Amino acid sequence: MRVDVITEAVGGLRSGVSYAHRVGESADWGWSQPSFEGVGFYVLLEGVAWAAADNGVSRKVTAGDVVLCPNGARHGLSRRPRPLDDLPPCRHNKTLGGEDENVEARVICGAYWLTRGRVHPFLRGMPPLVVVPGRGAERALLALLDQEVAEDRPGTAATRAALIDLMLVTLLRSYAPPEEDDPGIAAALDAIHENPRAPWSVRRLSEVAGLSRTVFTGRFSSSIGKPPMAYVSSARLDLAARLLRSTTRPLSAIAHEVGYVSEFAFAAAFRREYGVPPGRFRHETPAEPPHGDQNLDVGVGDPPRLPGDTSGVPASPGLDR
Repeated sequence: MRVDVITEAVGGLRSGVSYAHRVGESADWGWSQPSFEGVGFYVLLEGVAWAAADNGVSRKVTAGDVVLCPNGARHGLSRRPRPLDDLPPCRHNKTLGGEDENVEARVICGAYWLTRGRVHPFLRGMPPLVVVPGRGAERALLALLDQEVAEDRPGTAATRAALIDLMLVTLLRSYAPPEEDDPGIAAALDAIHENPRAPWSVRRLSEVAGLSRTVFTGRFSSSIGKPPMAYVSSARLDLAARLLRSTTRPLSAIAHEVGYVSEFAFAAAFRREYGVPPGRFRHETPAEPPHGDQNLDVGVGDPPRLPGDTSGVPASPGLDR
C-alpha cells in the first residue's frame, strides 16, 4: 500500500461529517463564512463571482471554476469584488432540481466539517483560498456531483460522500507541486498504516526506511510536517476516530486494533487529541443547521454545524468513557 500526503490529508477528514448542497443566488449577492475546522469547496456552475480571503486577497471565479478552502480559514463569495468585512454571514437559498430564471449564480457547496481534531499539516500550510480552473477531469466530476446534489435518491449519502472525497483529491492534486519520491519515508508510512498496532519506535521505523535515525527523523519531519512518533500517534487516533463513528466495536477492541495495550491508555490519548473521551465522541449528536434555517438540506448526514453556524447549539453530552 502506497501512502502519500494527499491520501493522508483526506483520510484524516473522514472522522468528520461531509455534506454537499446546491444554492442559487440573485441580485447583489454575497456572503461570508467564519473560520471552521475542516475543508470546504465551492463549484460555480453558472455566473461570475469573486472569492475573498481573510488576508485581503480577492480572486475572480468564472463558471466551471472551483474555489478550495483547504484549512477552513475565514472567507467569502460575492457577485462583485467586496471586502470580506462588508459581506453578511452566510444564509444560503437552497435550490434543487428545477431551474429558476431569476437566479444569476448557481453554486455547489461541499465540505468536511471536523467536530474534533485538526486538519492535516499539509492542508494547514496551504493558502486560505485556491481557485482551480475547471478542466477535463474536473468538469466530468463536477457533472456527477451536480447530478447527485440535485435531488435526494436512494444511496445519496454514500455517493455524495464518495464524490466529495474524489473532488478533494482532484483539487489537491492540481495544487500540490510535483516532488521527488522518498522511498524510505514512503516505506515507513506504508508500514505504519499496514500495521498501526505494532510497537513502533524511531529506531524500528528508521530500519524500515533504511536510514539512520537522525537522517530519518529529519526527512520524515520535513516531508510530513511532524516527527515520526507524533505521526504514529495521530495515525492511530485518526483510525480510532473513524472506527468509533463507523462501527459498533467495543472501545477495548478499537484500542487493541490501533495499538494501545489498555482501554485506559487509549482513552487518555484520545482525549488529549480530540478533547473528549472516545465514548462521548462516538455518541455526540449533531446540532441543527445554521441560523435556524430548516430549509437547508445538507445532503450527506447531518453536520454538527455548517461553516457559518453561529447558533451555538451544543452537542449531546453522550458517554464519558
